[in-house]
Order: sequence, then structure tokens, then C-alpha cells
Amino acid sequence: MDAAVLVHPRDVLYYAGSARPATLLVGPTETALFVRRGLEWARHEATVRRVEPGGFEEVRKALVSQGIAAGTLGVEMDVAPASLVRRMEGAFPAYRLTDVTPLVLAQRMVKSAEEVEAIRRAAALADVGHAALARCLRAGASELELAAEVEAVLRRAGHEGYQPLRYPGARGGGVFLMSGENLTVRGGHGLVVTGSGLGPASPYGASHRIVRPGDLVVLDIGSTGGGYTADESRTYVVGPATALQRALFAAALAVEEAVLTTLRPGTSVAEVYAAAERATARSAPPRFTPEELALPGFVGHGIGLELDEPPVLWAREETPLAAGMVLAVEIELNAPRHGLMAKVEDTVVIAADGPRILTAAPRELLEV
Repeated sequence: MDAAVLVHPRDVLYYAGSARPATLLVGPTETALFVRRGLEWARHEATVRRVEPGGFEEVRKALVSQGIAAGTLGVEMDVAPASLVRRMEGAFPAYRLTDVTPLVLAQRMVKSAEEVEAIRRAAALADVGHAALARCLRAGASELELAAEVEAVLRRAGHEGYQPLRYPGARGGGVFLMSGENLTVRGGHGLVVTGSGLGPASPYGASHRIVRPGDLVVLDIGSTGGGYTADESRTYVVGPATALQRALFAAALAVEEAVLTTLRPGTSVAEVYAAAERATARSAPPRFTPEELALPGFVGHGIGLELDEPPVLWAREETPLAAGMVLAVEIELNAPRHGLMAKVEDTVVIAADGPRILTAAPRELLEV
């Protein structure tokens, strides 16, 4: 690539310090931010020196001024719609467009100390949300009521009110709450249980279902602060837990512990997932047979400026872990024959000597 032209707001934020509507040109001699709206604020925020008004025409002129009258431009093919790619082809007719996304995401996988601190602050917001549910969870309330109470507390604490997701069609406010039979519903864009939602137009998240005594309730919070996101899930029970519920949660926690012990620089993602599968089979007796417990096909994902960053912790990936990676270790353990699911999820940073957990809500089955 002779230069890169970035338009995805999270990538522009990463390289240029501002998420205003803008195009970032990364050239061989100069990086420049061309802002469509909010120029005054972008100039205050930006971490690059050249910040000007403009769009693709100004980008093309800047390319020529850097001696690139033709060549290959890297663009974010994973998130750019076909209409935008066609516009770029028209705006840069002397250039060939190629996908820069793998390079961008590879650079973003390893976090700086400042990024880790931003994610730690986001994790503290998620902790606040879980403490709120422990106070307000009650039989007779709807999932939606409970989720709204948690969201209100999160917003007051500084949650930015959304989950930044790279997948263009995904949406989320940061709070998934599901209970009872909704613990088996997969309605969202990820692999995990997401609840039934409010209807066909929003088929995931909290519903109008009334929580009943004895229900398991899972709260999954993706909290965003300062642009960075943390992910934390906990499992609650309304009233005393049954022996079967306790056994399922204990098995989920054992799988998380097994995953955490593998998170060392140099370990491949596939090795991490294999350890989770072994722990699932080992943790099943005496309440379950190994065949009765199932993982959803992955046990975590990268996280940072977006909720769904690489790597995905599953069997199909050999990516080696590295110090500075931040992962959401997401253990969802299903017992389909019993209609049960338990979940525990923590955001961790990989250090040279292993993982450091950034989320701090109690890692236990929370009887309310």
C-alpha cells in the first residue's frame, strides 16, 4: 500500500484521537485528518498535526502533494458499504483499493498502558451495574424494568450508553438481561444467548417476561467509557439456588479458571479453547454427564475500542496470545436438557506472567 484512507470512526479515533465525521489519510510523509463536521472540536481533540476541512477531493490532492499520483490505497473493506467503496473508486480513479483492515486490527489487538487503564475504568462501570442488579432484582419485575434500572445507574456513572461494535448490523445499549426460559434464546449477532428481546425488530436483550422466584438471571454488561469497552457477565438466582443451579454455575466457574490459567504470551487461541472443552467434561460430574453440558463454540474475544475485536477464542484460530492483549473471557455453559444456562465473564489483560482481571464484581452465583 502506498497510503491508507480510513473512515471508520473507531479506527480514526485510534490513529488520530477524534471520532468526528472525518477521513484520515496516512501517507508516506504526512498524516492528515480531513473533517466533514465539527472541525473546531476535532482540532482540539486530534493527535495529528494537520487537521483541515474536506473530503475525498482534498484527500486526493494531499496524496498528489506527497508524490502519490497513482498507486494502491488501503481502505477498511470489512465495514465500508459497497456504495462507499464505489464512491471512493470514483474519487480516486488512478488508485487501486485494497483491504487495510487486517493490519489495523492486528495493531489494535495489543493495547498500550493508557488503553489498558481506559478499559479498567470501563470495567469499574460494569461493576457498578452488577451491584445495581444485586440491589434491585426481585420477583414480579419484568426483565425490561430491571435492565432499565441497571442502565440508569450505568449512565449516571458515566457509561457512554452504547456498545461500539464493528459488525455494521449489530446494535446494543450495553445491557443484556435474560431470565428463565429466555436463557436459551440466541437472537443476536453473536454466538451467545442474548435473550428474546421486545419483538421481531429487536430480537435480543431484555423482554417483558416477569421474573419469578427460583429463576436464574444473567446480566451481561458491555460498558463504554472514554471510548473503550469492558465486558462482564454474572449469574443471579431469585431466592435460594437449587443444587442443580449451583452445580451448573460451579462448572462454569471451573471452565473460566481453566481458561485463565492458559492465558500466557505464546499460547495459541486453539489451545485456550481446547482447555475449556476439557474443563467442561471434567466439571460435569456428578450432577451432569459430559454430554449434557455445552459451550457455544467460543470462550471469549478481544475487546477495546469495539466490543467484537480479534482474536475470537475458539477452535478455528491459531493466533498466539501476546502481552498487552485485552480479552473478554466469556464462559456460557448450557445444560439444554435441563433448560438451564449459567454465565461468568471477565475482562482481562495478558501480562508476561499471565492474566490480570480488570472486572471486580463477585465471581459467584449471586442469590438475591
